Amino acid sequence: KSGYSLLDPTPDSQLRSFAPDRPPKADSAYTVDAGHFQYETDLLNYSDTNFGGVTTKLYQAFDPVWKLGLTNWADFELQFNGYQNLMATDNATGGVVAKGFGFGDVFLKSKINLFGNDGGSPALAIIPYVKIPSGTLNISNGVVEGGLIAPLQLKLPQDFGLTLMTEVDLLKNTNDSGRHPNFVNLINLNHPVPGIKNLSASIEFFSSIGTDVNTPPIYTLDTALIYAMTDNVQLDCGVDFGLNKAPPNLQVF
Repeated sequence: KSGYSLLDPTPDSQLRSFAPDRPPKADSAYTVDAGHFQYETDLLNYSDTNFGGVTTKLYQAFDPVWKLGLTNWADFELQFNGYQNLMATDNATGGVVAKGFGFGDVFLKSKINLFGNDGGSPALAIIPYVKIPSGTLNISNGVVEGGLIAPLQLKLPQDFGLTLMTEVDLLKNTNDSGRHPNFVNLINLNHPVPGIKNLSASIEFFSSIGTDVNTPPIYTLDTALIYAMTDNVQLDCGVDFGLNKAPPNLQVF
């Protein structure tokens, strides 16, 4: 398959298994086959955060990710954060602290598989990315940011799958004084649901810790169900739970 490219697509008979970067926060280590296109999106995503005396409700819809296979080991990905509607209110007074609506930031990514793309275990990829701000008030922070993501996938006995992912970001400081490194780590475990064909479940622990003293760490426990309708169509839903005060108490998609 190494000879196939964007202009000489991989034949359908040689396509690898469908592996989208959803529903967990963990990215897949597998790329889209050369010359093929993949589309992923939330239909609706809702989160409720209570932090620092402020309650924030955020609705997000239709946040598409478009992926195009360039070679047998690399693809290009374009992600829009979709339409968002945010409302933040003061817990004591009920007054509106911030509100905003519109389209979120744009992410440009390239996934590069280092090994394991076409079978075997493990599989490893690196994903450099850059965020282009939309400038939407209270939705975007208005600055270019970026980072590098590295997912590692393992096939375990008894049909369990394990994903370990680490990520380093360069993010804007809360007080606008500059940039700081941010470190993301997660572990995700998935398994078919016994007795229900084509349905599987995943559970994930996620952490995000930065060096900016004004940016609190984030810890979440994420759950999801995944239903494979066909070889190339998947439906999923999930609920993420905040384990400390900074992340959303609840995020449903």
